Amino acid sequence: MYPDLVHLGGADKYVEEILEIVNTIKLFGDFSDEEVRYFCSYMQCYAAPRDCQLLTEGDVGDYLLLILTGEVDVVKDIPTKGKQVIAKVGVGTVIGEMSMIDGLPRSASCITSLPTDFAVLTRESLYELLVNMPKLGNKVLLKLMQLLTSRFRESSDRFLPKTMGELI
Repeated sequence: MYPDLVHLGGADKYVEEILEIVNTIKLFGDFSDEEVRYFCSYMQCYAAPRDCQLLTEGDVGDYLLLILTGEVDVVKDIPTKGKQVIAKVGVGTVIGEMSMIDGLPRSASCITSLPTDFAVLTRESLYELLVNMPKLGNKVLLKLMQLLTSRFRESSDRFLPKTMGELI
């Protein structure tokens, strides 16, 4: 998946570290330690240097990333303005979830601004989780849906008042 990066192995090797930051990870909101341990067995971890492009706007993606250390700039190519950093995200943030779920091209690029370790959850791994542990898999899906709707509401709140004012 990331042949030029250091493959750190399965996230299950880093469960203790992940449990230390679990309170910052919205995806794991109300998961028990055992559920986190099991979920980690479905993810792979990588280490990326600064200025490494993790996701590319327009690419089709079937996986999401969970930021474990470091920081990532979310960059969007905005017509007439060029590439703009629209967000800085750090430990505990999930990125790439929209494309993993809907199979459509990435809506933004993500570039590390610091050395960053991250875990990857593929759509295939999520399907395996759903088959092997349906209750936990459904809990993950529900958390992803909550994350998506939360981001949609935040975007709507930022964008719509400006747009509505211009339309009136």
